[in-house]
Amino acid sequence: MARGVAYFLTLAIIVSVPISAPAQLAAKSAQEWIQTLNSSNRVERMKIDETIAKLQLKPGDVIADIGAGSGLFSLPLAKAASPGGMVYAVDIEQGLLDHISAEAKASHLTNIRTVLGKFSDPNLPSTNIDLALINDVLHHIENRAGYLKSLAHYMKPSGRIVIIDFTPNLGPHKNDPALQVTKDQATSWLAAIGFKPINEIDLFNDKWFVIFSR
Repeated sequence: MARGVAYFLTLAIIVSVPISAPAQLAAKSAQEWIQTLNSSNRVERMKIDETIAKLQLKPGDVIADIGAGSGLFSLPLAKAASPGGMVYAVDIEQGLLDHISAEAKASHLTNIRTVLGKFSDPNLPSTNIDLALINDVLHHIENRAGYLKSLAHYMKPSGRIVIIDFTPNLGPHKNDPALQVTKDQATSWLAAIGFKPINEIDLFNDKWFVIFSR
């Protein structure tokens, strides 16, 4: 979902939705995008283990992985929340959700549930979310403030919303202002629905990483 361009949850989704989807930019199969998202160079840059460690998860946590893509974070999040926890892997592309389900089965993970999200709402089946992770996704959402407001309805009173996104002018969309979102903008949108930053984490050279809570 790019502001003014598309309504998608992840960059991969933008070019992998069916041909009839609104504002499609190109046609690629889910499998082609899985190969791109899972490339070794990209996986290394995502710093998956380090990121999850910073979230300080505990067994039993209920987690929403917003814009889950190929499940790079969904599977390790499920391991971190075990035993007793649950991960809802949210995306709008069914092909990617099917891939996550297959990967979870192959890894013998029974605490991942895929969720077909909507353009303006994660469509979660639960209102007891402990942590929602929005990693490299927010700048692809058209109505960012509205989406965050929808997400807030699913969060526990003590729930945390974690946003990781590219610092403007440093990310892959640095020449496209429509695909940039600042930390201050996100802070303002979340403040309007009662969330404030509780921790700012220095992990990336080209991204900001902030944890918000009520």
